Amino acid sequence: MQRLTAIAAAAAALALAGCATAPAPAAHATPQLRLAPALLGRPLNLQQHLTLRAPARNQQLDVLLEADARHVQLGLVAMGQVAARLDWDGTTLTESRAPWWPQEVSGARILSDLQLTLWPVDAIQAALPSGWRLVEDGDVRTLTQDGQVVAVITRLGPLSALFDQQREHFQLRIESRDLGNDAAAASDNPT
Repeated sequence: MQRLTAIAAAAAALALAGCATAPAPAAHATPQLRLAPALLGRPLNLQQHLTLRAPARNQQLDVLLEADARHVQLGLVAMGQVAARLDWDGTTLTESRAPWWPQEVSGARILSDLQLTLWPVDAIQAALPSGWRLVEDGDVRTLTQDGQVVAVITRLGPLSALFDQQREHFQLRIESRDLGNDAAAASDNPT
């Protein structure tokens, strides 16, 4: 569980990173996933700090994520203000955003990238179009299109990860805190 928990925020920040680079041509755009919340297979309650590094932009963002079998809810906080809120119930994606939040950062992209990082590989692979593949090897997930690497997600520790979006030329470092398991984590690690 901790392996995937560490990469939960990648979705939100991938969309944010889209502001830092030119949009990919439609033929090379990452597929938009729409997987049912229940396919995640477990609840999540995370607080995360994201650091985005792109050629012309460095940015930090905080994320609150809650997921269960019925809903995925996400709150994005930038510069101390709520930037956007998302709710996905498996049918409808509801999004509210601050007027200053970039239009390029779509709720659909955030949801899709979140699912790419967290949902089981088999469920993702079944939803990907022909030519796309997601492979997980230990602490590394690799998304390819026609054999070319598009993105690599590497777990750096139990609650941290690096998302390297090679096609769009940005990296995202994710530091997570599991709000649902703080008591269990404290008993496992007394430091």
